[in-house]
This record gives sequence, C-alpha cells and structure tokens, in this order.
Amino acid sequence: MISKNKRYKLYEFVVEDLGLKIIKGEYKPGDTLPNEELLSREFDVSRGVLREATKVLVKKGLIRLKPKIGTQIQPKREWNLFDPDVLIWKFEADDKMKFLENIIEVRRIIESEAAKLAAERGGEEEISLIRSNYDKMVKFLDDKDGYSYEEYIKLDIKFHISILEACQNELFSQIGYTIRQALLAARQSDRKDIKAQKETLSLHLDIVNAIENHKPEAAYKATRTLIYEIWGEIKEKISKPGYAQNNVKLSEP
Repeated sequence: MISKNKRYKLYEFVVEDLGLKIIKGEYKPGDTLPNEELLSREFDVSRGVLREATKVLVKKGLIRLKPKIGTQIQPKREWNLFDPDVLIWKFEADDKMKFLENIIEVRRIIESEAAKLAAERGGEEEISLIRSNYDKMVKFLDDKDGYSYEEYIKLDIKFHISILEACQNELFSQIGYTIRQALLAARQSDRKDIKAQKETLSLHLDIVNAIENHKPEAAYKATRTLIYEIWGEIKEKISKPGYAQNNVKLSEP
C-alpha cells in the first residue's frame, strides 16, 4: 500500500514507485508488469488511478502497452533520460559519482556554449537581467541574518537560466534547465555554507562581465572554470564518510 500525501496526486506515487523499480532493474526490459487487478491491489488504488500512472510512464519511455501481451518494460535506449523524474530515479538507483560526472559533463558543454552564445546574441534587456540576477545573489549573501541555502539556490538557478535564455536557442535553454534540475537531486553534494558560495561569486562575475562586454570566448572559459570548480567540490563532498547514498529527493527550486 502506498503512502498518501496531500501534496501529490495519488497516481504520482504509483508513477514514482514503478518508475524507480524499473530503473533499479526490479523489472527488467522485456518483462511484463502484473495485470491491472494485481497492481491495483498492490498499491491500494483504483484501476483509473493505475491507468493515469501508466500513461505517465509511457510518456517517459519506460513502458509500452502491447495488445494481447500487457504492459511491457522498454529497453533502456527508449528511456527519456532528459525527463527530470527519470534523471532523479537514475541518481537514486545508480552509482552517484558516475551519475554526477555525466551531469556535470553535459552541463559543461551546454552552459559553456550557452554563455558564449549569450555574449554573441544577447540583447540589452537579456544581459541586464543576467546582471540583475547576479547582483541579487551578491546582496543575498551579504545578508547573513536572512541567509538560507534553499533561497540562495533559487537565485543561482535564476542567474543561470537567464544566461540560457539569452543565448536565444530554445533547445539549449530546455536541456540546460533540465540538467540543472537533475543536479539539484544531489543537493547533499552541493555547497551548503555561505563562505563557499561567496568564493564562487568572482567566477560568476567573470561570466557576467564577459557577456556584457560581448566576449564569447571569455564567457565560454569563465563558465567552464566555474563548472570545474563545482565538480571539484562535489567530488570532495561525495568522497567524505557519511555521504547519504540513499533516499535523496529532488527539492523544488
């Protein structure tokens, strides 16, 4: 029986439970899920709720409905790895260091190119927004009494999203946003103290200055430098004893 939580719709619990089991390999590609009657009893939900969950998992590429056969698990190559939920389940189920390494690698490529394009293409309003978001980060970190890690992360996300939008490439923007959401699943590997966050402000400023001055290569290099710095921090954090390896959930940005 699944836990009931008023913040979520009932079918979402079924989606998460089944999705994670598929990613973990409890149901393997080619396997067929139990029929509706058995699953409804297992999760203590109606068939209607179960069908809603099934539709979601189909969209995520994890299952397919085959006439006369049933609900079949898809090969891994069909999984939508750019779906935020699938990414989070991968983080929970797989080797976390390798997962984060893959995420950082993609982020380094996407965000560095996006910063370069923002320096080339960004309009006055778009660049002004990048500067404004940076200034808000600085102001927030100066206010020690009002500091909270969660609020800082919101500002950091806004900063990087404004760069993705300034590059004027919708695909870059969407992929970059999804990757950044997935990285939040590893919040325990991220910087949590105000001192560490202040140390990266100069790296953020290098990106802002390069974009404002329309220097694409400088924006590209500054972004790569920031991401390499973050990756170093993540590796150090994960390697420490006591790092939580299980039940890490995506937090709302």
